[in-house]
Amino acid sequence: MNLKKIKIKEIRNYIIYGSGQFINLLSPLLIAPYVISVCGIEQWGKIGAATSVYIILGIFIDFGSQLLGVKEISSNKNNQENVRNYLSITYAFRLIVLLLISTGCILFFITFRNLDFKLYSWGLWALIAQFFNPIWFYIGVENFKRINKIIIVSKTVYILFVYLIVKQKSDYIYVVFLLGLSNTLVYSYYYFKIFKTYNMSLLSVSKSKLISNVKKEFPIVISNLSISVYTNFPILIIKFVLGDFYAGIYKIGDMFLNILRSYLVVFFNVSFPKFCNLYGINKNEAILYLKRINIVNITFLLLMIIVLYFVSFFLINTFEIDQKLKDSFLFCTNFLFISLIIALNVPFYQILLLKNRQKNIARISFFGAMLMFVSCYLLSLNFNLKGSIISIYVVETFITICIIMASISLKRNE
Repeated sequence: MNLKKIKIKEIRNYIIYGSGQFINLLSPLLIAPYVISVCGIEQWGKIGAATSVYIILGIFIDFGSQLLGVKEISSNKNNQENVRNYLSITYAFRLIVLLLISTGCILFFITFRNLDFKLYSWGLWALIAQFFNPIWFYIGVENFKRINKIIIVSKTVYILFVYLIVKQKSDYIYVVFLLGLSNTLVYSYYYFKIFKTYNMSLLSVSKSKLISNVKKEFPIVISNLSISVYTNFPILIIKFVLGDFYAGIYKIGDMFLNILRSYLVVFFNVSFPKFCNLYGINKNEAILYLKRINIVNITFLLLMIIVLYFVSFFLINTFEIDQKLKDSFLFCTNFLFISLIIALNVPFYQILLLKNRQKNIARISFFGAMLMFVSCYLLSLNFNLKGSIISIYVVETFITICIIMASISLKRNE
């Protein structure tokens, strides 16, 4: 295989996929100030809490498709029958989980009507969107142009919906719904294209195949769930300990961090398949590639942090927000530097995945989630919002150290 061609193709994928992610990064910066100026910071906190709940529940619908699914599609993309079978099993399982979770949520919302019933019931559309989500499939077949189109169209529709529909304070109940609806409209179109192309059949999937697939993907699901919990659950703790106002402020800081997490997802999705391919050709070349690409990644990430830090001053001053909120928002730029800690573990995380050490990853993520529960609650209780940020630094540092140590230990045992 021509390594020069690999590099050219990889750079092209970064540019294509990365340009599509630009609107992913831009959309929260356009949505947040507008919604806060119309609905208020307390309502933004409620929106953030509801969004986090649905992100965590979405992990059960995704199951292992975001990692193992991508690997399965990538390795079988020239075998249409294998791809058809895997897609049928995956989406049949997704449908079952969607129905179970939706039913459970509706019963829960009816029982606890004081839980902001309208916000959470409308928000169920986020789970419907997650069922249709085809992006993982297009990553597997390396169709980054298609992913680009999906992201750009869905986020554009979402931004337009919010600016057209959210006009008064009580309209905050529609924000999560509008995100779910816009994603559903776009995702479902491409889902049905895949369905038709591969002649999928959800009803013909046997119970034994479903069980076998669950057993195979369960360790990575525990890992993904733990990661989702320690990244999305803090806002729920803050809402409980400090109230909706501080949950809203936290959501702003988390928005900054998620912008950079999105970038790291782009980097991971493009670099990981190439690392795997190179490793099969030449192990030393693959490790050298991993070192070089991650030095470039961290350098570029640092540049993004500096730009976002200064851009945030400009964006915040364009909206009519009182000084207390402006100071709180600027305080939340401290979240940006957490991404550098996360970036340090990316190459070691890729090595563990390549070596099929999903159980190690799951174990580290689980203990990271437990540490988050304890540290976020205690530090928020004693130091308010500063404590929650300290908690995130503690958890991400713990996880990064553990992943690096696990990777080094793996190399020593080879």
